[in-house]
Amino acid sequence: MGLLMVPAFKISVFDTLDDLSPDWPRDATAEGAHFHVFQTVTFLKAWLASFGRSGQRSLHFVEAREEAGRPLLFVPLCITHRKGARVLEFIDADAADYNAPILFATSISWTRELAERLWQEIARQLPPFDLLMFSKMPADIDGVANPLSLIGDQPNEISCHANDLRRPWAEIEAAFPQRKTLARKMRNLEKIAPLEFRIAADAEERREATAAFLRQKQWRFEQTRVPGFDVDVDKHDFFCKGTDIFAREQMLKLFYLRSGDTIIATIWGLRAGRRYYAIMLSFEAGEWAKFSPGSALYYRTLEWLHANGYEWLDLGIGDESWKLESCETTFPLTAKQAALTLQGQIYLTRQGLVAALRSTSLWQSLRPLKWVIRRRLRQAMMTISGYGAVSELLLPIMAIA
Repeated sequence: MGLLMVPAFKISVFDTLDDLSPDWPRDATAEGAHFHVFQTVTFLKAWLASFGRSGQRSLHFVEAREEAGRPLLFVPLCITHRKGARVLEFIDADAADYNAPILFATSISWTRELAERLWQEIARQLPPFDLLMFSKMPADIDGVANPLSLIGDQPNEISCHANDLRRPWAEIEAAFPQRKTLARKMRNLEKIAPLEFRIAADAEERREATAAFLRQKQWRFEQTRVPGFDVDVDKHDFFCKGTDIFAREQMLKLFYLRSGDTIIATIWGLRAGRRYYAIMLSFEAGEWAKFSPGSALYYRTLEWLHANGYEWLDLGIGDESWKLESCETTFPLTAKQAALTLQGQIYLTRQGLVAALRSTSLWQSLRPLKWVIRRRLRQAMMTISGYGAVSELLLPIMAIA
């Protein structure tokens, strides 16, 4: 019986994007690499200009190669300090739908044991950390097995969902929710003003569509009583700055629907390979809502992507009912949590207690009120010039909220 050859790995860890090898995908295309858009250099640049600008994380870009030097697996990681614990995680901050490595072609047949050995070699090259928290890991990327998902120890609570555009258009169209009703609504829209489906083509058009999208989405955040762009400045700036960053690299596809002079729906998304990631969708409220402009734009976008050779329209993370209704494909994800020190175990225990509290019906009923109160307090503070006595009273209340 022959001996089983165990592959050797060469691990390099870099602290800045400028140090990455040319093998790391920069934009929507990269020869021989399998990846999601969230791990490209361009996405990471936009992330660093918004979510990552606080400096509260140390960045660690890992390149794992086979012994001969061929690229094998690249992954962007960070260590965040949280309540006394050093937490190792993907570069994410809820900006990425998939937390995954960049994978390259290899003859290696991954097993859990081999994936664990690779991970241990990577971990030894990283600075010390107390807790590993990996989430949203897909089992594969374009059919290439993801070894990091093999070390997962639990299913991710939420999945990703997408439309498979490799099917005939007649099949996709027939499965579209309430297609006949939507067609009638689109005809009624045409009676009001010419209905125009567009892709933002220049800087001015992108600014106009992005401004409409930010306004429409903020309204939706406030209606559903969740934190919006008014409290999450990083998210706001990611879209504002990212619009130009991604457009320069031809990664941005900003679809919108215009009725006369009004932009009534938008889809701000990115492309990588033959996959389109619909990152954020928005629609105009008020009288426009009865025409379902968001669904109309989604239908026209599906049609355009299919006609132009795309294989997936990916709605990303989230188990909302409209995603389940709109998509025929679900991508289950895995997660892993492991405490390496006492500080890590204390943090995990605290997180478990908080999660238990937030799952109670009382918390669920009260939580939306938090954002209503915070927004009203912020509006009140904006009307007060300087930081007088009233402001000094409001600031600690906002911090508690």
